[in-house]
Amino acid sequence: MTSSDIDPPDDLPERLITAIEDRSDSELRVIIDYAQQLLREHPSITDAIESCPGKELALVKDHGAYTIAVVERPDETGEARGPFAYRVRWEPHIDDEGGRYKWHYLGKVNEDAGGDSDD
Repeated sequence: MTSSDIDPPDDLPERLITAIEDRSDSELRVIIDYAQQLLREHPSITDAIESCPGKELALVKDHGAYTIAVVERPDETGEARGPFAYRVRWEPHIDDEGGRYKWHYLGKVNEDAGGDSDD
């Protein structure tokens, strides 16, 4: 990423502006996610998954506005074990603080597919 013609807010410390201006898109997404967590004080996606009984986190891919989480159910056998993919997004409560993670089931992950996809 290169410096842009965007003027930073006047109340942002210069050291912070300098620290984030030359970051890559993926680094900026991490910074944004961190800032949103501080702002909303919601648990990280990893903490949310780890608190779900019977599910183990196999893979997390951050896509900015949402996260792809692949989980397995180690106490299950066969097809019920997984892995299963979900699109996960934090949804703040409208009228008050807090919120929750909304999970959208994408399907069973085909382990025989080989290769990494960003779909």
